[in-house]
Formats: sequence, structure tokens, C-alpha cells
Amino acid sequence: MHLSFDEFVRHVPDARQRIQHLTERFTETYGSHPTVVASGPGRTEIIGNHTDHNHGRVVAAAIDQDALVVAGPSPDNDSHLVSAGWDATFRAPGDGGECSHDTERLMAGVAAGLRNYNQAAPAYQAAMDSRVTPGSGLSSSAALEVALAGTHAALAGTELDPVVAARSGQFAENHFMNKPSGLMDQMASAIGSAVAIDFADPESPRYHRLELDFRGHGQRLVVVNTGGSHADLTDQYAAVPREMHAVAQVLGVETLSRTNRRELLAHLDRVREATGDRAVLRAFHFFDEQDRVSALVDAVDSRLNERVLRAMNESGVSSWTLLQNVYAEGHVTEQPVALALEVTRTYLAARGALGACRVHGGGFAGTILAVIPEELVPEYHHVMSRGFGDGSVMELRIRPRGMMSADL
Repeated sequence: MHLSFDEFVRHVPDARQRIQHLTERFTETYGSHPTVVASGPGRTEIIGNHTDHNHGRVVAAAIDQDALVVAGPSPDNDSHLVSAGWDATFRAPGDGGECSHDTERLMAGVAAGLRNYNQAAPAYQAAMDSRVTPGSGLSSSAALEVALAGTHAALAGTELDPVVAARSGQFAENHFMNKPSGLMDQMASAIGSAVAIDFADPESPRYHRLELDFRGHGQRLVVVNTGGSHADLTDQYAAVPREMHAVAQVLGVETLSRTNRRELLAHLDRVREATGDRAVLRAFHFFDEQDRVSALVDAVDSRLNERVLRAMNESGVSSWTLLQNVYAEGHVTEQPVALALEVTRTYLAARGALGACRVHGGGFAGTILAVIPEELVPEYHHVMSRGFGDGSVMELRIRPRGMMSADL
């Protein structure tokens, strides 16, 4: 969405100061002045754990941590990017040449994705600052992908549909980063606010904006960084969609969204033999999670906060017991996500407080999501810091706008 500059800065924390610093870095690097600014927010997953890749339903939300890019036209056919905190200049060749760094592959992938969807992708010179905490499960990669898609559109003088921006980011992940990611992260970032997304038609996902207001109920949405590393977990992430697809194929369809638990029960012996028990449990999680997404959407629309929290808690239990993504296979002595969930559950119960907790995002390591009563947040910070370190709890705000750009 292309906005006036004044409207743009109202939605981005510390926007004027950050734009000034990036403009200085841009001028030092390229000897000119940027002409546009773009922002892509990080995202949090509210419910719908590991369902998008099987064309299911999710609820996610854009947050106020973002990737901010100032840019101008490139004098050649290549795109160039400098980043706050990095001395290097990243270059994505416009002729399709080889990229040597993941950031360059992402830049090239977004441009290729836009062209794949018949959108302009002019080359740029840019400077970037990301406030999406790395390793937090808040999707710093999707934030940058969406910001770069917005940069291309702003330089081309075109309005970019958020779904196309999201699909271009997914294209970059799938084809340039070799990551089998779904579309949820990019959709939540590009659309903004809290949003229910139905991926039944992956070429044209349907979405419905939600008035999800935890703060209006005296609560805070937080993530807890448990300190676990995502290194070497790609195979475990990939196993989830692979096993779900395997169950679907035994049932004669491509994805679980095309079948149901009744069919699974009717052919349970055959599915178990072909896929194994873990795959069957993960399929049950998918079907149950679809029902919970619908229940949460209805509860939000009816302003029934307790039912929202109940659905989130039930999602967390299902991810733990059926999906089985709260600790990494082969590392059973290291279970920081499971521990953070249990500490949070025990804390809320001891305080007799209404709240929720669940694994956040892909799982296996990283973060949990929690809803904590406002008056308990300082104490919760203290409790979690004992086990997971100072600064492990990050409070989030839902950002009402997703992909944004403006002229400078």
C-alpha cells in the first residue's frame, strides 16, 4: 500500500529517526539520495500450526517489528543493498548470475517472483534496517521479502496486491533459498492486522481481517525466546508437510484439506502401514486445528475472549502431543520450548489468571507465544528470565497495516 509520508511514519516505530539514519548510510554508500521508503512487518502465528502447507486455515497477525528499506533506482541492472550492522554491500545480479550470500539470493528471488507474477521489478540501490529479532520466530525473512516487494512496486509506481507480494516472497524461499515454506508468513506480513487465511485455493488464498484486541481485554501478547537454535532443523520442519502429504496421498488426495478425519479413521490400518503412526497423529492435528481456527474466528467476531484463549491453549496441547514439534528429534535432553510452555502454564494456574500459551511458528526450537494479563507482565518477565535469560520475553503489538511504502 503506497501512503503519504506522514501516514507511513504513523505506523512505523521511530520511523523518522530510522529513515534519517538509513538515508545517511545510503548517501555515503551510493552518493545520491533515496526516493522511496518501504516497510514489511514481522508476523506472529496466533493459531493454525503447520496447516498452511496442506492448504488449511490459519490465523496470524502482523506485528510492530519490521524491516525498513530506503531505496532509489539502480544505475545498472543489478540491485544493491547495505544493511545496518553489516559492512558488506549485497548485490543481486540482474542477469540471473550466481549469488554468494543468502541475502543476495533472497533479493534475487523476490525480483524473480514478482516477474513470475507479471509485476515490474526494477533494480534498486537500497539501505535496510530490520527490527525483527533474529531467531525469534517472528519471520525476519518474510518481513524483508515483503519490504523488498514494496520497494520494487514503489520504484515502478505501481500498486502491488498483498497476495502477489506474499507469493513473490514464498517464490524466493522455495526456489532461491531451497526452503519448503508455506505462504502464511508472507501473507500475514503483507496484509497486516490479525487475519484469518484459508489456503484451500493456494493460487488465490481467501483472507478475512479480524478485530483481535488482546489489549482491550487487559492482556498482552508476548513471545518468549527459549534460546534454542534452529540450526540443522530443516529436515525436521520438512518432515511435517512430507508426512501430512503422505497421509493425504494414501487417502487419494493431494493435501489433507481435501479429506477429513472420517476418511482417515475408515482407512486407519492402511494409512498406518504406509506412513507410520507419527504421520497419522500429525494428520489428526491438522483436522483438529482446522476446527479450532474456525472456533477462534467465530469467537473473535463475537468478542468472546475466553473462547479465543481456550482455542489457543488447545492448539498448544495438540502441537505438543500430536504434531510433536516442541523439541527436536534426537535432542530429548534439551527441551526449552516444552519447558517454557510448562512454566507458563504453571505460572498462570498459580495466579488463577486467564491466559494462553502455545508453541510459536515452526517449533522444535525457538519461541513460544503467550497471552498474559497486563498486571502480571512484569512478574512474568522475572519468572521467565530465571530460566531463559534477561530479555527473553518480548511484548508484541499487532500492526494494522502490512506492506507499506511512501515517497521521500
